[in-house]
Amino acid sequence: MESKQVTNNNSHEKELVTFFIKLPKFKSNSNSQKRDPKNEKKHHFSITNIIGILLCIILLPGFIIATSLFINSLIHRDIPPSCFGYTPLIVETGSMSPVFNENDVILIQNSDDKKSFIVGDIICYHSGDVYVTHRIKEVTTDDNGTTIYFTQGDANNALDNDPVYQNQILGVYKTRFEGMGKTLLFIQTPTGMILCVMVPIFIVLLLFFIPPQIEARKKQNSSNENEEENSIR
Repeated sequence: MESKQVTNNNSHEKELVTFFIKLPKFKSNSNSQKRDPKNEKKHHFSITNIIGILLCIILLPGFIIATSLFINSLIHRDIPPSCFGYTPLIVETGSMSPVFNENDVILIQNSDDKKSFIVGDIICYHSGDVYVTHRIKEVTTDDNGTTIYFTQGDANNALDNDPVYQNQILGVYKTRFEGMGKTLLFIQTPTGMILCVMVPIFIVLLLFFIPPQIEARKKQNSSNENEEENSIR
C-alpha cells in the first residue's frame, strides 16, 4: 500500500508539473493571437480618422465661404457677394492682361467711402450694370472739390471714358486665381453645389460615423464567440 501511495503521489506531481508547464505556453500563445488583430484594428481606425480630419481641413473652409457668399447674394442683391471683407469676381475680358486675364478669378478687398487711392492702384468700381477693374492713371478733383479718378486697362491704349467717383468704388484688387472662372461658375449651379460641396461633406460624415459602428459590431461578434466557446468548455 505504501508503494502504491508513493506511485500515486509521484504521478500526481508529474501531472501538476506538466499542467503548470503547459499553461503559461497556452496563455502566451492566446495573448499573442488576440493582440495582433486589436493592433491592426486600432491602426486601421486611426488612419480613417486622419483621412477624415484632412478632408475636413480641406473642405470646411470652402463650405463656409460658399455658404457665406450664397447668403450675402440673397441679402445684398445689388452688389456682388463678399466674404470676410473680400469679393471674388470672374474676369470677362482681357483689358488688364497680363496682370489678370479672361476667366481668372480675382479677389477685391472691400473698402469704404472714406478710403483714398493713388495712381497705380487697381480698383474695382461699378459702371452702370457692370463692375470694371482697371488701374488708376490720374487723380484729380471736380468743380465741387470732390475727388475723381481716371482709370485705364493695362492692355488698352486710352483712358476710360467716364471718371470714377468714390461712391462707385467697391475696393482694390489683391490677387488672382488663374483660370478658375469656369470652375466657380459651375460650383454656383445646383449640380456643382451638390458635387463639389454636399458630396464631400457626406463622405467626411461617413468616415467619422461608419468605422466606429463597424468596430462596435466586430467587438460584439468577438464577445459572442468568446461566450460560445466558454459555454462549450
